[in-house]
Amino acid sequence: MSRADATGGRAAVAEAERRGVPFLELRDGEGELRVIVLERGGYALGRREEADIALPWDPEVSRLHAQLERVAGEWTICDDGLSQNGTFVNEMRVPARRRLADGDLVRLGRTAITFRDPAARRGSVTLLPGELTAAVALSEQQHAILRALCRPLRVGLPAATDAEIAVAVAVPEDVVATELRSLYGAFGLEQLSLEQARAAVAEGALTSGLVSFDEPST
Repeated sequence: MSRADATGGRAAVAEAERRGVPFLELRDGEGELRVIVLERGGYALGRREEADIALPWDPEVSRLHAQLERVAGEWTICDDGLSQNGTFVNEMRVPARRRLADGDLVRLGRTAITFRDPAARRGSVTLLPGELTAAVALSEQQHAILRALCRPLRVGLPAATDAEIAVAVAVPEDVVATELRSLYGAFGLEQLSLEQARAAVAEGALTSGLVSFDEPST
């Protein structure tokens, strides 16, 4: 299915997680789960068989669609005008390049690819709520989700649920869950329960000024 080394099944996922190496999960044209361990600095993705990661079964994927690149230790997806139909991360179109976090869902055409980086998740540094402004820059979609998460706190209510955020931001609930997991990991809060992490991020974002409702709503 590709020029990159690929193995199949949940056993391959478990082995990659055990090793703590970055990898991709996707289903090929036959619906089989494939795991591609990322061992080089960059990979070309596209419909052509010559691509490092070839997706010949998907007619909506361009011959050369996107590039997966490691930059300063971080994995990024780049689609700077390469594809016809665009590249999406958590259902938000990538305008040029986007840094990937563990669990991000990358979509090329009809093909969904999950990016996994277990070592980055385990190695996150715990940030205090007041330090959240030092975290990674947020995408437009992540910022909108974070604002929706925090909005109930203004009137003394708990942080918004995934379902409430999905309605407010007009994205699927599973996308909200994926983006929130990325935020918990980026802020070093993955050791907390989901509800504790939700509350900590919401309260910290308001305290630090990462989210402010003085600015116009988006």
